[in-house]
Amino acid sequence: MVRVLRPHWTLAYAASSTEALSILSQIAPDLAIIDIGLPGDDGFFLLKAIAERTPSLPQVLISGRNDAAVRVRAQACGARAYIVKTMAPETIVSLIDAVIDGSIRFATEEPIGDVPALTRRQAEILDLLAEGHGNKEIRHRLGIAERTVRAHLTELFQLLGAHSRTQALIRAREAGLI
Repeated sequence: MVRVLRPHWTLAYAASSTEALSILSQIAPDLAIIDIGLPGDDGFFLLKAIAERTPSLPQVLISGRNDAAVRVRAQACGARAYIVKTMAPETIVSLIDAVIDGSIRFATEEPIGDVPALTRRQAEILDLLAEGHGNKEIRHRLGIAERTVRAHLTELFQLLGAHSRTQALIRAREAGLI
């Protein structure tokens, strides 16, 4: 793969989310490519952490699975593209170039199916719900009104076809959203 990398790319490698965040405090990269299967905190955690610290930094999630639910969750967490490790090297380089140029790429050959598309806020609320937080705690963490939390939960329940928090969490887990 080294032969297809652009000559102007400089690569930095981190073995964990903690190490990646430490490196990002020292350098200003043009792009972050994040593996979903990091030891400790996963790639979704790192996507969110980078989006909070450096919202302008484009991020790409990479995985060995061609999974629609993971793709949807990656986009909700702030990724601008999803790379499957089995893609041809030229395709990967093309995706990276497109993201660096400002594009968002989540094209897939497989249909999305029953995986609902969540807004970034809905994904945040779903993650906090999965962590066991109530409406008031979600409200405080996100700095929004409690009625706004309830409105997002109502939308989430409709998207997931759920009638309770527990049912919503079960369906979200089944769909790979959490």
